[in-house]
Amino acid sequence: MAIRLSTDFDGGNGLLLNLDEGTGRPVVRFAAQPKNCPEAMWFHFRLDGLAGRGATVVLGNPEQTLGGGNWSGNRPVLRATDGAWRRTGQARAVPQPDGRTEYAWDLDADCNSLEFAHCFPYQLADWRALRDELSPTFRTGEIGVTLGDHRMARAYTGPAEADKPAVYLTARHHAGETPGSWVLEGVLRRVAADADLAKSITWWAVPFVDVDDVVGGSYGKDPWPHDTNRGYGRMQRRVEAKAIMADVVRIKRASRNILLLDLHAPSHHEQENYIPLRGWDFETPIDETARAFAEVYHTRIPEEIRSPIAHKTPKPAGEARILGMSSVRWGREMLGIDAATLETSYQGNGKVYYTIDDYRRLGSALAEAAAQWVRR
Repeated sequence: MAIRLSTDFDGGNGLLLNLDEGTGRPVVRFAAQPKNCPEAMWFHFRLDGLAGRGATVVLGNPEQTLGGGNWSGNRPVLRATDGAWRRTGQARAVPQPDGRTEYAWDLDADCNSLEFAHCFPYQLADWRALRDELSPTFRTGEIGVTLGDHRMARAYTGPAEADKPAVYLTARHHAGETPGSWVLEGVLRRVAADADLAKSITWWAVPFVDVDDVVGGSYGKDPWPHDTNRGYGRMQRRVEAKAIMADVVRIKRASRNILLLDLHAPSHHEQENYIPLRGWDFETPIDETARAFAEVYHTRIPEEIRSPIAHKTPKPAGEARILGMSSVRWGREMLGIDAATLETSYQGNGKVYYTIDDYRRLGSALAEAAAQWVRR
């Protein structure tokens, strides 16, 4: 049976460039598909017909990814079909005759089929399973639809109340940034396991903002026609952003105090988790409230998975490519609420490479930090 690369499932991404089925381990050279974005990042594909040989997979377009062409520190994930996800070994540099460098991973798997992905995938099916598990602490409603007619779900512990503080969380403004989903799962699990957290604070969470690109397998950063996280404010450019704006205003009007948290992931190689203290555009000043919250969160994280830094002050982007307003900037400047973006590494903290459980532990720490913040 010949080896076949397929992406015909939710979140699938990967373009077959070359296949060498000569003697020994097959070599599969692929590209991360940009799809509707100016940069590639996400990939998730299945290989069938391996017959227990494993495979060497080679990323053929690293220079097209956010963060540049050096993937030497990256350990993506794999699983035998229907098995548990695990990290690969380190990437191996493969110099090319024309001077470029590609990156390869040797995948050992005694099976006929395996899946390979940039980071631990998180799809609608994962969310539905969690939703059912966390009921009745969390209920689920719909706040709108996407450009592609997908429904936007929101989990909530109950309606906002005047005597309660509130936390509003969003994930996957950029569809390929799956660490944000696993952190959000950790938040919701922590709240569901603690009756006091669930009852004394109102928790609302949107698990997928850019649902279309989550399902379609796009990275989802700066896609056509506009980035979902650049669609806020008076120049509202995305219908998904409009749904979030209306929902945050709704909870703000009825709550005593509110914290808005937006969960992201940084460029592919970074091994730090941090809250950026300003935007990447030229106008936004450093936010000292975000700095203070970052320190609260940082101290709550177990030491072995704690990031070496709690926050970062990005340098302004070199070109005026970032148009529009992010959800966090909109919350701070136009609603006057505390708001922060959290970047969680695809890889780890420089000492350990994160597992799914580690991401959940980060989420548990974030739930505790958020509760401490809004109760103050």
